[in-house]
Amino acid sequence: MATAAAPTQLEAELYYLIARFLQSGPCKKSAQVLVEELEEHQLIPRRLDWQGKEHRRSFEDLVAVNAHIPPDYLLRICERLGPLLDKEIPQSVLGVQTLLGVGRQSLLRAAKDFRHTLWKGSAFAALHRGRPPELPVNYGKPPNVVNIISARQLTGCGRFSHLFPTSTYQHMKMHKRILGHLSSVYCIAFDRSGRRIFTGSDDCLVKIWATDDGRLLSTLRGHSAEISDMAVNYENTLLAAGSCDKVVRVWCLRTCAPVAVLQGHSASITSIQFSPARKGTTRYLTSTGADGTICFWQWHANTMKFKDRPVKFAERSRPGVQISCSSFSSGGMFIATGSTDHVIRIYYLGSESPEKMAELESHTDKVVAVQFCNNGDSLRFVSGSRDGTARIWHYQQQDWKSVVLDMATKMTGNNVASGEDKVTKLKVTMVAWDRYDATVITAVNNFLLKVWNSSTGQLLHSLSGHDDEVFVLEAHPFDQRIVLSAGHDGNIFVWDIDKGTKIRNYFNMIEGQGHGAVFDCKFSPDGQHFACTDSHGHLLLFGFGCNKYYEKIPDQMFFHTDYRPLIRDANNYVLDEQTQQAPHLMPPPFLVDVDGNPHPTRFQRLVPGRENCKDEQLIPQLGYVANGDGEVVEQVIGQQTNDQDESILDGMIRELQREQDLRLINEGETLPSPPLNRSHSVNGALRSPGLDVASPPNVGLRRSGQIEGVRQMHHNAPRSQMATERDLMAWSRRVVVNELPPGISKVQEECRAAKGEIEISLYTVEKKRKPSHTLQRNDYQPGSGRSLRRNQRKRQHAYQTRSTIEHSQQGASQNACARGESDSSSEEDETVGTSDASMDDPVAAWQSESSSSDSSSEYSDWTADAGINLQPPKRQTRQAARKICSSSEDENMKGTKGLEPKRRKLKQPRKKKPSGLLSMEGEPSEEWLAPQWILDTIPRRSPFVPQMGDEIIYFRQGHEAYVRAVRKAKIYSINMQKQPWNKMELREQEFVKTVGIKYEVGPPTLCCLKLAFLDPITGKMTGESFSIKR
Repeated sequence: MATAAAPTQLEAELYYLIARFLQSGPCKKSAQVLVEELEEHQLIPRRLDWQGKEHRRSFEDLVAVNAHIPPDYLLRICERLGPLLDKEIPQSVLGVQTLLGVGRQSLLRAAKDFRHTLWKGSAFAALHRGRPPELPVNYGKPPNVVNIISARQLTGCGRFSHLFPTSTYQHMKMHKRILGHLSSVYCIAFDRSGRRIFTGSDDCLVKIWATDDGRLLSTLRGHSAEISDMAVNYENTLLAAGSCDKVVRVWCLRTCAPVAVLQGHSASITSIQFSPARKGTTRYLTSTGADGTICFWQWHANTMKFKDRPVKFAERSRPGVQISCSSFSSGGMFIATGSTDHVIRIYYLGSESPEKMAELESHTDKVVAVQFCNNGDSLRFVSGSRDGTARIWHYQQQDWKSVVLDMATKMTGNNVASGEDKVTKLKVTMVAWDRYDATVITAVNNFLLKVWNSSTGQLLHSLSGHDDEVFVLEAHPFDQRIVLSAGHDGNIFVWDIDKGTKIRNYFNMIEGQGHGAVFDCKFSPDGQHFACTDSHGHLLLFGFGCNKYYEKIPDQMFFHTDYRPLIRDANNYVLDEQTQQAPHLMPPPFLVDVDGNPHPTRFQRLVPGRENCKDEQLIPQLGYVANGDGEVVEQVIGQQTNDQDESILDGMIRELQREQDLRLINEGETLPSPPLNRSHSVNGALRSPGLDVASPPNVGLRRSGQIEGVRQMHHNAPRSQMATERDLMAWSRRVVVNELPPGISKVQEECRAAKGEIEISLYTVEKKRKPSHTLQRNDYQPGSGRSLRRNQRKRQHAYQTRSTIEHSQQGASQNACARGESDSSSEEDETVGTSDASMDDPVAAWQSESSSSDSSSEYSDWTADAGINLQPPKRQTRQAARKICSSSEDENMKGTKGLEPKRRKLKQPRKKKPSGLLSMEGEPSEEWLAPQWILDTIPRRSPFVPQMGDEIIYFRQGHEAYVRAVRKAKIYSINMQKQPWNKMELREQEFVKTVGIKYEVGPPTLCCLKLAFLDPITGKMTGESFSIKR
C-alpha cells in the first residue's frame, strides 16, 4: 500500500488545531481517535534539534510547546475571517456570518464575483409580490433616473430609495455662515412651515431668520440670562423660550409681541415642550427645571392666553436633583422626563389633568436623554444615561419593560474600533430614533455612534468619524436612512444608517480662530435644509441648490437695538429703556456689524419695513466730532450724547416710518417728505448720505478696538420720542412668521388627535392585561414602573422619589393663609394627586420642597451638577396647615365651606403618627434626637459612615448575624422576605459600590444603602444592585 504524501506545515498545523478544538468540546472520543491517527500516520509536525535533524514527537509534546494556543484558537480564526474579508470585498447580505456561504457569501469570494450587471429598464418595471425589486448592495452607482421613472409609469409604483439614493445628499452644501450673536448659541429651531429659523443664545437674545435667503427678521428681547431651550407650537403661532433666569417667555410669532411670562421655577429651565395633544381648545406647554420640577402650563388655542398657575410636580428625592430632559409622545398623551437622580418619570395627559403614572429606576447614573418614538402605533421611548447604557422602554401588561443597549457592545468579530478605548467609563451623550422607529441611534463619549435594532436591541453599525463628544443627533424628517450628527470637534456628518456609511462631512473652520464646536442642529420640515449653531455665535445654513440668494446678505448681522438696556415691570414684562416702548413696537432698526458699524444701503433694505426706502434714508449720517482728548473721530450722528437734543438716528427712523404709513393710507398718493432736522447733528463736515460705509472684515467676536461694538451702542444713544398711535398701528401690521394654512393645520391636528386616541387605546388595553411576574435580581431595575395611584401613599423609603406637589394661595384675602403655611411640612402634599398651583413666593416654595418628612430626611451626600451640598437642611417645626388654598379659578368663587372637607381629608394621616413626636415645648423629644454616629465631624475607624462612591466588601454572614440580633432585641421591625439573600443569589463576599444613601429618621435613626455590584476583575459596575438598612 502506497504511503500518503507528507503533509505540508500548514496542513499539519490545521490537523493540530482541529484536534484541540474537538478536545474542548463534547466530541472528546472523536478527538482521541484523531490524535491516534495523527500519530499513526506521522501527521504531527516534527521537531528540529540544534543540528537541524528532524525527530518525531507526540501530540502531548506539541501541546506543551504551543501552550500559547488556546483550545478555541481555530474558532477565533474563523470569526475574524469574515469581518476582515468584508472590508475588502463586502458580501451581498451584510452581517451574515457563515463558513458555508456560496457565491457572494462565500469566504472564497473574489472581486470578480462582485461585478454586477446593469439592469435594463424592464428589470425595474418587474414587480415581486406587487412591489418593485430591491437593488443588490453592490449594484454600484445609483440607477438611471429615466429607467426608474419609466418603470413607475408602467407599474404605478416605485421605491423611494431608487428615485432618491442616499448619494443625493452629497449635493447639500453650506450656503452661508452668519455671525448673529455675541455668545455661544445652544438652541436652534425651525418653524412648522420651514420658512423661519429661531436661534437662542447665551447673549440672552432670540433671533428670527429667513430660511430662503438668511435675512435677519427680528430680535426677541426680554430674557436676562442664557437661553437654554426653545419650542414652537404645532399651530405655528407661538414661540416659547426657557432661560437660566428661571423664566419661560412666550411670544406671538405673527407680531413678535409677548404673550406670557411664566414664572413657576426656582432654578434654570432645562427643557421646554409644546404638547401635541388637543382637548377642545385646551393646550399644554411643559417646562422642566434644575429645581427638580416639571410644570404643565395650560393655554387656550384661540385666545392664546396662559393660566398663571401651572400643574406642578416637584420631584426632589434629595437636594440638588435636576430634571435634565423631557420628550412627548407623538400623540401628546405621555411625557417622559429624565433626571439626575437616575429616575425616569412618565406623566399621563389623557385624564382631566396631568398625572404621574410611573417611575422607572433601572439606570444607575444620571439620565441625560429621553426620546419617544415618532409613530403612535406603540408606546415606546429610549433613554440614555451616564451609566453607559441606553434602554428602549415599551409599555406592556401594566408594566414598562426595557431592552438594554450596552455601549460596551462591539460589532461581532471586529477589532477594537478606533476610539473604542479612549475613555475608561462609557457614557451615553445623546439618543435618537430614525423616522420610522426601526433603529435607535446612540452617541457615546468615546466619539462613536452606534445604531441598534429597536426591537431586538442588536447592534447593527458602529459609526466612527468624530474626534470629540457628540451632543447632536437629528433624524431626517421623512427619509429613514439619513441621520445628522454634530459635536464639539466642529464636524457635521450626514450618515446612511442602513448601510452604516458616511455620506458627507462638513468642518466648521473659522478663519483665524480654529474650529467652532457645533452645539445644535435641526432639519427643516421638508428636508431641503438644515441649520446649525456653534460656539462662536454663528448660524450655519445648509441645503440643496445654489446659494445666490445668500450672497446678497452680509456675514455679520445685528440690529443696532439688540443690546439696548431694558426695564422690567412687576410681571417681568420689558420695555426699551431709551424709548419706553415695547421692543416689538419699536421702528425698524438699522442693520450693523459686530462693531456697531451700519451696513451699506443695499443691506439695509433687508430689514423688514425698509424695503422701499430711498438710499439717503437707509444709512445713518456719519460726521466727524472732537472727543474729550482733542482727537477727531468718526461717529454715527444718532449715537451722540446730547441730553437736550433728541437722537437724529431714531428721529430719522420715526419720520421714515410715518412717511411710508401716510403713503399707504393715501393709496399711493405722493406726499412731500418732511425735511429731516439736521441742525443738531455735528460740528463738522457731513459725509455724503448715499456713500456706502464698508464694515471691517471681522470674522469673529470683537472685544477691543477704537469703535465701540454693537453691545456698547446704547451708551451713546439718547432717549427717543414716544411713537404715535399711527406708528403703533403701522408696526403692528408687520407679519414676521405666518400661520400654517388652515387646510394643512387642520389635517395635521386631526393626525395628532388620531395618534393620541391610539395611545389612549393602547394604554387602556395593556392596563387591563394581566401583568407578568418575573423575578429580577435588581430591586431598582424592574423595567417596571410602579402605578403611583395605587402605591404612592404606601411607600416609605427604598430610595423612592416623592412627588412634592405644591399648593399656593390666591387673592389678597388669603395672604395670612400663605404666611401660616410657610413652615408646614411638604408631607401633606403627597396625599394630593396633582395641583395646578405654584407658590407665590419662590423662597417659600423652596422651603416647602426641602422640608423634611417624618419618615426620612431630604438630606443626602449625593452630589449633583448644581454643586455639593454638605450642610443638611435645618429642621423645621411641623405645624398642621390651617388651610389648603387652591389656585383654580372656579374654586376662587367658592367660600371657605368648599375648603373645609379638603382640609379635614388631608389631616387624617396625621392621626397615625406617634404621639411622642414633640415635647410640650415644641422641640423633639430625646428619643428622636440624632445618634452620635451621625453627628460626628471627625473621621473614625468605627463605626463606618458610608459616603457616595465608596467601594466596599459586603459580608453576607455578618449581615445575617446583624439581622438576627436586631430581631432578637426587637429594635425595629424587619421584613425577612425583603432581605437581599432571599431575593437573589449572594456569595459570601461581594464587591460593591455605594450608589445611593438615604437616612431614615428614628427612633432608631437608620442608614439605607443602595449597593451596586462590581466586577471583581474589571472593577466596573455590572448594572445590578441591592439595598440594605443598618
